[in-house]
Amino acid sequence: MNIMSMRLEKLRQIDLNLLVTFAVIAEERSVTAAASRLLLSQPAVSRALQRARVVFQDDLLVRSPAGFEPTPHGRRILRELEGLLPKMERLVMPSSFDPTSERSSFRLSGPDNVCSVVVPGLCRRYAAGGYLVNFDFVPWQTGAADMIEHGQLDLALHIDDGLLPAHFRSERLYREEWICAVARTSKHGERLSLKQYLAADHLTVATLANVQSIPDKQLAALGKKRRSALRVPYFGVALVSLPNTELVLTLTSGMRSVVEGNPQLRLVKAPAELVGFHFLMAWHPRLDSDARHAWLREAVKSAVNAI
Repeated sequence: MNIMSMRLEKLRQIDLNLLVTFAVIAEERSVTAAASRLLLSQPAVSRALQRARVVFQDDLLVRSPAGFEPTPHGRRILRELEGLLPKMERLVMPSSFDPTSERSSFRLSGPDNVCSVVVPGLCRRYAAGGYLVNFDFVPWQTGAADMIEHGQLDLALHIDDGLLPAHFRSERLYREEWICAVARTSKHGERLSLKQYLAADHLTVATLANVQSIPDKQLAALGKKRRSALRVPYFGVALVSLPNTELVLTLTSGMRSVVEGNPQLRLVKAPAELVGFHFLMAWHPRLDSDARHAWLREAVKSAVNAI
């Protein structure tokens, strides 16, 4: 029998309600007052005190002119109970999380285009104002699902491609459409037909190595393929590389404001054949009812809704 089993066996032999009764009598200094507070009869409380004395082999409480007073052993037990009772209460009561009084760190991951949508809202709302939480965004990688499975990641910001493990929980955050960005001086017009799109040279973002991007998958379904002059893993890198070229960058509509804020770039409508999709947040089902994680999910949703 291991140590945990031995401890559980000992606890099984003890009525833990005796500790609660003892603590209330000590606080009220009266069996009668304790009985009223516990909604029990006075004889029942007296019997509980007697049983506690047998269990602990000590009087625990003795009468005095001011009411019941704890013995030295009783005082030691009360000191332990000051820390134990709140912990026991948290075990049986619904959990809660207050980010203004409880420190907590969250690990999230997602491609940089979804992060460019989520992170600004988190910064504006939670980086100041008395919140004690930290958001640690780790690089997007093929092993994100395994990291969630093993508790190394709290939340993944993922596309709704149906490739997540079936037992994962997920919730849609927002829909993305495809847009194109080109250099301000580019010869490309305001709209690209599929023919023009395929004839252009592209600066392609592949967020995961050896994984086909969504536009390339959609083109492949049509039996088409675009010509990629360069492939990079980040949209941010692609955007700063685009000026003074004739390259076309296909990106998600959540990054529209980034393009519009750059005087060296302009937007071009993508071919209608490139279909939009949803970003979702995914997590392990063991965290469904965790108050801390529930708060995180609401925080991410509020960051998106603040766009």
